[in-house]
Amino acid sequence: MQLENAVGPRLKRISNALDRKRTLDMEDMELTSSQGFVLGYLTRHSAEPVTPGDLGRHFDLSHPTVTGILQRLEAKGFIRYAEDSGDRRKKRICVTEKALEVHQQVLQRFQETEALITQGMTEAETRQLLLLLDRVIENIGRVEGLDPCRRPKEESK
Repeated sequence: MQLENAVGPRLKRISNALDRKRTLDMEDMELTSSQGFVLGYLTRHSAEPVTPGDLGRHFDLSHPTVTGILQRLEAKGFIRYAEDSGDRRKKRICVTEKALEVHQQVLQRFQETEALITQGMTEAETRQLLLLLDRVIENIGRVEGLDPCRRPKEESK
């Protein structure tokens, strides 16, 4: 297979371009793309106890990466920590008023990017693209029995 016809490099280019665009889109809110995704998740799940481990599993991120994102969000005043009432050893992540204020802006910019991604596609083509991407995710998860939403190293800790 020639590299020009390979799927992996195209997916990597798309991922990099999306990350750069989203980071530029949220620059005025002092957020990076990754911080925006995590903050969106935390805001949508603010009624539930969310821990750093939950974020790692959901976004398929290592513990150090989650810790770094959360430290920056805390330093910027978007989150704070509270003890989990069910288990004092766990930290519950709570969004601040500042996070709630920017949430709609973050959502709007993500929606604009989604519209850009599917620009010129019919609804059927968009659904087909989603199905194919889900299949890629599933296929990657089958490699060595890995679940793409879990990191085996993390579970053994």
